[in-house]
Amino acid sequence: MESQHLIFSVPGTAVAVAHARHRVVAGICGWGLPVGSSVVETVALVTSELLTNAVQHSGDGPISVAARLKGDTVRVEVSDSSPALPTLSLPTGDDEHGRGLFIVAALAIRHDVETTESGKRCWAEIPVQHEPTPHSPLHVPLPRR
Repeated sequence: MESQHLIFSVPGTAVAVAHARHRVVAGICGWGLPVGSSVVETVALVTSELLTNAVQHSGDGPISVAARLKGDTVRVEVSDSSPALPTLSLPTGDDEHGRGLFIVAALAIRHDVETTESGKRCWAEIPVQHEPTPHSPLHVPLPRR
């Protein structure tokens, strides 16, 4: 696949999360990724989780969102002005928050956080899986005895 990218800023508000998620989905679908595919749904969820973290922990400052398709990987980056790095902690069953980084870790092949001159950048990479079409046979190897 040809390298593609999308970069934009949103305000640090909860309303901006849904707007940015829709914008990223529209962008990656414009790159040829099929609407409703598991990779598009995964990118949407990862984008929401990274943005929600930024909104909750960085204040009202602007948040930068980037999505890049390079080879067989979509990379989502969310940058904000807070120097505080997110920490992975184990939420209890009663906690209403705290699962976002677990979701990102479960869905991404790689993820990390980097400090920047103006704050931090959280990123995750999602593989572009070639899903079988209704016309292609599904090959499932069986174990040998």
